[in-house]
Amino acid sequence: MGIIIKQSIRGSIWSYIGVLVAFVTTSYLYPNYLDTDTVGLFGLLIAYSTLFGQLSLLGIHGVASRLFPHFRSKETGHHGFLFIASIFIVVGFALFLLAYLIFSPALIASNQEQSKLFADYIYLLVPLTFFTMLFIFLDTYNKLLYDAVFGTFMQEFAQRVGLFLITLLFAFQLISLHQLVLGYALVVSAKGIIMLIHLYNKKELTFKPDFQFLTKPLKKEIVSVAIFSVLGGLGSMLVFNIDKIIINQLLDLSETGVYTIAFYFGTLVVIPSRPLLKIAGTLIADAWKDDDLDKIKSIYYKSCINQFIIGSFLFLGIWANIDNILSILGDDYLQSKWVIFFIGIGYLFDMLTGANAQVIAFSRHYRVSLYFMLSLVVIVLALLLALIPIWGITGAAIAIASALFLNNLMRFIFLYRKYKLQPFNYRFLLAIGFFIAVYFLQRFIPQQNLILDIFIRGTVITTLSVIFFSLIPISEEVQTVKKELWKRIESVLKPSKN
Repeated sequence: MGIIIKQSIRGSIWSYIGVLVAFVTTSYLYPNYLDTDTVGLFGLLIAYSTLFGQLSLLGIHGVASRLFPHFRSKETGHHGFLFIASIFIVVGFALFLLAYLIFSPALIASNQEQSKLFADYIYLLVPLTFFTMLFIFLDTYNKLLYDAVFGTFMQEFAQRVGLFLITLLFAFQLISLHQLVLGYALVVSAKGIIMLIHLYNKKELTFKPDFQFLTKPLKKEIVSVAIFSVLGGLGSMLVFNIDKIIINQLLDLSETGVYTIAFYFGTLVVIPSRPLLKIAGTLIADAWKDDDLDKIKSIYYKSCINQFIIGSFLFLGIWANIDNILSILGDDYLQSKWVIFFIGIGYLFDMLTGANAQVIAFSRHYRVSLYFMLSLVVIVLALLLALIPIWGITGAAIAIASALFLNNLMRFIFLYRKYKLQPFNYRFLLAIGFFIAVYFLQRFIPQQNLILDIFIRGTVITTLSVIFFSLIPISEEVQTVKKELWKRIESVLKPSKN
């Protein structure tokens, strides 16, 4: 199997073990042992630290993604790339600290009434932002070294296990709420430190500068790409993190907590795409360097069909069990039903359009994505401000789903007009028809008690999906996995020769 499918499978395994852990934490521990204000606090801390962390990198992660193939050379320490990156990170964090000292009093004052818990713990944004910066960059750097799995392991599995354990300690009354919040911040921060140690052990932390390699044109391109990445990254982070911030300002911290839990369930569909897109982006960057449009077309198509199959399977599993999910969450979360639906649909469309962002980001027309993102920021802010007062957190979900749809539609149109890249064919219609048919079929299953009902519906959906996609050659990768599994089964069952 190729590097994409191998690392995607490995990354997805860790992701879904992490999903099981996170499911227990999010669907049982949080609703039963934490109030919605505390859940809202966790959501806000992540939203702000992600936004500030991305911005404070000053675009160096974008420089890495786009220009690292030109630096790549282990013998020379990648021509001092980490030395350049460390300058960006230090300067960026210093600017964040300055902004924090200036604006944090106003942020605290604005949250004292409806979100006092957030105001009390706003100082945690300092360490959270720094370690978020560190992890974002080091994870990008590590995947450019053709290792997309370790970052997935840390973010999707190890962090979730840590959050489960710290919440479990609180549930058994072994720690206080204050210790829980500090423990939450420590667990989220730890992945940046561990990633640093991981790269050190791989002997990939070399800070020796190579000034001769930094020609004037290269310096100019680094600055240009960095500026673009700051603007584009700010837009992206605003679009996909501003929802919780605006909900907190227009409603309150409790509503933010309900939305945070619902958002988690809606985003379950997109988890498998993360390891795939990490390694696909690296290969696309190399393909653009070699001007290999056929390879780019192949990766683009495969990312679309495979992500859509997996995403549809997961969305179907979630929506078929939506009443069971709401029953588990409890009465405080009943209003989250349509939040889960719209967020899930939005991210399913994002998966349908595959690695379009990576194809554009590594092309010579990468700047066009900035114009898409800036227009999208205006649209999503307008929708959030208009829809939240009308429909509350459901309005926020509709705004985010609309943003995902419009963003991917613009990317699709651009790639088709500029490069004639159009990944869709009749196989997508077959997949859509199958999943719609299975959804209506499972509705005939009589409602059982909670656990049994989830098991029966999940088994029916999984069994029919495995049979259909094994028999119908919609995805080459699914067929490849099937053959590999069959070979392994045969090797186990085959009697050994003495």
